[in-house]
Amino acid sequence: MGYAIELFYDHDSEKAVREIWDGLGAALGQPSLSELGARPHVSLAVYSDGVDTSGFREQLLEFAQSVASFEFKLSSVGTFPGSEGVVFLAPVATRQLLAVHARFHEVFSQNDESGMAYYLPGNWVPHCTVAIDLAAAEVREAVGYCREAFQPITGRFQEIGLVEFRPVKELGTYKLG
Repeated sequence: MGYAIELFYDHDSEKAVREIWDGLGAALGQPSLSELGARPHVSLAVYSDGVDTSGFREQLLEFAQSVASFEFKLSSVGTFPGSEGVVFLAPVATRQLLAVHARFHEVFSQNDESGMAYYLPGNWVPHCTVAIDLAAAEVREAVGYCREAFQPITGRFQEIGLVEFRPVKELGTYKLG
């Protein structure tokens, strides 16, 4: 089991991503991320199960109140190398998104040792996962599906949350601003 800090979208952009998730799940003959209980998001950090989350909720509420809701644009389709089989939609890495990410890691730096290095400043590739745990042939099929079905999605990050995963469970969600 692990934990993630996730930025959540407004209703319309969340709905647009869910349509991609559900169409992709049907195309691959697998449950979509919607069916697995996830919400469309961009993760700021992912932690191992060894992280102490006891103070996260209060600290995350304070952090959320200090960050105004802000715009984003999911503009491209990508995948990560290796065997994880991840396909994603990539947001434009704006100054604001990078600043929120960097500030999050300043505020929560005491947890960086328990965090996945991929999510630390200087390593982070912001992304919205649309499929995970795919075989190589499925990655190619998923990318092909997304190339046809995906159009850029604009919206606003409106909430931030602490999420436990596998299975997915929101432990605390807070409005930005």
